Amino acid sequence: MPTKVFFRVIVFLLLFLSVGKGFSQSYNFEEISQKVTSFNNVGKYDDTIILLEEIISSKQATAYDKYQAYFFKYITYKRLFSYDKAELNLNLALKEGLKSDVYREVIISKVKLEKLFIAFDQLKFTEVNTILEEIKSEDLKHISPNTHAFYLAVLAVVESKEENFEKAIEYLDNAIEILEKEKPVDLPLMYRKKIDIYRQMNQYDKALKSFDQGLYYAKKYNMDIYILNMYYDLAYFYNQIKDYENAVITQEICNLLSKEYDERTTIGRLNVLETKLHNQRIDQEKKEHLVSVVVMIVICIIVIIIFFLLYRYILKSKERKECLRLENEQLRNNIMSFISEPNIQQYSSELLQLTERQLEIVELVKQGKTNKEIGEKLYISENTVKYHLKNIYKVLNVNSREDL
Repeated sequence: MPTKVFFRVIVFLLLFLSVGKGFSQSYNFEEISQKVTSFNNVGKYDDTIILLEEIISSKQATAYDKYQAYFFKYITYKRLFSYDKAELNLNLALKEGLKSDVYREVIISKVKLEKLFIAFDQLKFTEVNTILEEIKSEDLKHISPNTHAFYLAVLAVVESKEENFEKAIEYLDNAIEILEKEKPVDLPLMYRKKIDIYRQMNQYDKALKSFDQGLYYAKKYNMDIYILNMYYDLAYFYNQIKDYENAVITQEICNLLSKEYDERTTIGRLNVLETKLHNQRIDQEKKEHLVSVVVMIVICIIVIIIFFLLYRYILKSKERKECLRLENEQLRNNIMSFISEPNIQQYSSELLQLTERQLEIVELVKQGKTNKEIGEKLYISENTVKYHLKNIYKVLNVNSREDL
């Protein structure tokens, strides 16, 4: 019985240690995506990083949860044109995604396309062409319509570099058609690419119309970064066609807008924030480790105490058994001595017919013990004592305990 109790205590302690570790928290990433987009659209990048770091640092988060969080961080830094931080988080997203048992093919395809976009944004066209060759039709089945629109935009620019302008415009029109249904907020990215393609086609009116269309959507959705980029592309357009007067005016607008949208300051602030969150995470891990050590020490002490008590119990059980053995031996000797006396000779044959238990009861009766006391002494019930006495009376041919 004590051994069973001991093991129950051990199991309980192990369960206590694992409380909370066996349960994973469920995240609604559709809701998180909306929050990230909302924060980023109004420049609250700090809130985005804090939200995502809570998931990344959570011990309850699954590998897929962390993949999602790192991917949202990648999107955030890419939006700020911090491509080194963006690529770092994209690689971390892939690392976590490959640990997951779900959506592996989708994750691989998605990351492959995003690596294409990073190379494209940094004008690394040799790398762009290499990745394009690696992208298969199966990859395109796993990406969202939005991502497919950006993929078409890359193809458009690649075609324009080969002076296949009509094909480039066709790709952009297809991308615009997708985004009009799926995500019109990103339409300025397509129209700004049309500006330079139409310039190369010497269709300046269409280039300026593309600027107006892109600026319309940028203002409609309050996308400051898109407004700034539309004016940058317009300034480049005027410079290329040697309309320097409009180029200077447009550049002044860019200068004013860039003061309001200072991504370098934002990135610097986010670097400080990430360092702070990283240090907080390390401090928290140290505290949790200390708590774990203390808990393990307490458990070890409890286990030692339990082992000690179990040892004491076993030792006492052995001592009690030895004591009972000696008492029984003494009792048998007393009875044998008793039946050897002349006045007891007539009962000797009857006494020898008694069992060891009955002899013990006879000795205890002679000591003046009650039935209840005899039961407690021999660990039997009072009714069992009465039953034994009845048989003893019958064997010895006596009528009561006083005759024993």
